[in-house]
Amino acid sequence: MTYTSIRRSLRVVAFSIVPLLMSAGSAAAQDDATTSVATEKTVKVTSFLDVVIQGYGWIGPIITALSITVVWLIIEHFWTIRWSKMVNESETKATRDLIESRKFKECVERVAGSKTMFGDVLTIGLRHGRHGFDAMQEAVEERAGAWRSRLFRRVEYLNIIGNIAPLLGLLGTVAGMIEAFGRMQETQGAYGPEDLAGGISIALVSTLMGLIVAILALGLFGVCRNRVDSMTVAAHAAVIDVLEYFRPAPTPSMGGTVAPGGGGGNPAPNRA
Repeated sequence: MTYTSIRRSLRVVAFSIVPLLMSAGSAAAQDDATTSVATEKTVKVTSFLDVVIQGYGWIGPIITALSITVVWLIIEHFWTIRWSKMVNESETKATRDLIESRKFKECVERVAGSKTMFGDVLTIGLRHGRHGFDAMQEAVEERAGAWRSRLFRRVEYLNIIGNIAPLLGLLGTVAGMIEAFGRMQETQGAYGPEDLAGGISIALVSTLMGLIVAILALGLFGVCRNRVDSMTVAAHAAVIDVLEYFRPAPTPSMGGTVAPGGGGGNPAPNRA
């Protein structure tokens, strides 16, 4: 083979390879462009906050109002129901000292001006003293029961909200899913699976909000209920303890004993 023939062969090979390289380069460029577009679509991710804002819907303001109510009830509970406003040691000790000193008028005036449960319940009991010890006990039981019922009713609102909130969230979710499937039907299949998934995720925001409010309300309801129970029981027990000063002393007809030289007369208080 001569030098001229070799040269011709190289030219033919070169002319055939160059178009192939150019087509491969253009295909690679197109693939890179497609990959970059797909990457851009993938990078554009909706944040959780955006989903919550989009799924707020018409049920959102109602659940938000319930959450504000829960916060207000908790603040009001811890501010108004405290040991200092139910029963405290200084008040009970001062009351016992006045009774032991037989300063009954001063004792009645002191407890009548008290704003605590202990003072209010004891005042009702002392006002029934003229009717006997049993009447005092009965009046104390009724007044303590009224206090306990009133405080429990105020705490019960947390239980009501805790049971209503998830139902409202479920209502919003069902309404959102009905809307999402309705749009899918209107578009005759143009509403893709990704759109349906987005609509369902937005609809589930209502359930999420309702569950959060319910968990907070029911958890704090248990705490507040235990506080009310412990404080009312303590105040009631303190009143019963003070009331024991007015229990009549046992007489022979009751199976008790009479002190030497004390044959008759009215029975004196047992501890006064």
